[in-house]
Amino acid sequence: MSLNKVIHESTRLKIMMILSSVKEVDFNFLLNTLRLTKGNLSSHMSSLEKNELVNIQKQFLGKLPVTKYSITEYGKNQLDLYWIEMENIKNMKFSK
Repeated sequence: MSLNKVIHESTRLKIMMILSSVKEVDFNFLLNTLRLTKGNLSSHMSSLEKNELVNIQKQFLGKLPVTKYSITEYGKNQLDLYWIEMENIKNMKFSK
């Protein structure tokens, strides 16, 4: 039994839950929804990207930079496995 430690961190779990329910979101949506600092959000997203759980797409609209995020197929699978493992922990029986 081993929980995915990258996903298990509470802010990253929230990010993964949001991304699993939408096609994509932009930086400002996550920033405002999660009430994080820009640096904190960037750090969490870098960790998720490094572990191939999310895609980060950067582009410009006019002269303004826009960063969008989406969950990868691997990320979806890892999130599903995370919840299965959490359910297994919940259902564990312990003897005294």
